[in-house]
Amino acid sequence: MIRFWLILRNFAAYVGWKTTASTPRASGEIRLHGARIYYVVHGTGPPVLLLHGGLSNRLSWFSQIPFLIQAGRQVILVDTRGHGQSTLGAKPLSYSLFADDVVQVLDHLNISQTDVIGWSDGGIIALILAHRQPQRVRRMVAISANFHPSGLVEGATETGRATGIRQWLRKWWSGAGKEYVQLEAGITQLWATEPRFDPEELQSIQTPTLVIVGEQDMITQEHSAELAEGLADGRLTIIAGAGHAAPITDAQTVNILLQDFLD
Repeated sequence: MIRFWLILRNFAAYVGWKTTASTPRASGEIRLHGARIYYVVHGTGPPVLLLHGGLSNRLSWFSQIPFLIQAGRQVILVDTRGHGQSTLGAKPLSYSLFADDVVQVLDHLNISQTDVIGWSDGGIIALILAHRQPQRVRRMVAISANFHPSGLVEGATETGRATGIRQWLRKWWSGAGKEYVQLEAGITQLWATEPRFDPEELQSIQTPTLVIVGEQDMITQEHSAELAEGLADGRLTIIAGAGHAAPITDAQTVNILLQDFLD
């Protein structure tokens, strides 16, 4: 019950911020591989890129956006291909494709280096960015992210059949609209087959990285510990009582961890 009211409070604070001070400094889209990739930039200062999870959208960071802006950061938000205001395109979905999209957004914005915070699928994309283009990522936070499908708890990739209000809520949360059914099928398949980092690839990532996982997450604690230990400069934090949605349910804890690590 306490977490529920904290979520409502954080969302109310976000709505208030969005209403009074949320005019983005920049927004737009790039076109790549048959899709339009939408981005928004708020604030000024050292850049930080926020990458959301699968079947979600950029606004799922509602508890972090105002906090990071008030901390003096330039916040870059990207809707992953097929999510939010980004279109799906015709290419098969992959984390590699998502990473290509993000790199093109950074190039378009002339961002040579940034901190990256990735949640779930966004954390996987962050790992790929740090592996492929280490000079682009100053520090990285991977929240509830896995480096191999084996890190998921049993049944985590099963979205199941939903009807009525539950189906409406899923479509609304993803922002995918009429493309939701196709997006859900592609993302569910992706969860079952990717990513697949080997130990050498993880060790090659030199970026200082904070791995965050909830005590009751759909990513196992053992897998998260293996990720942190496998990276050249990784550390692990487990949030007591949290699940896969810690940036929302435990926003204050997450925000403090982000500020301490990135600063």
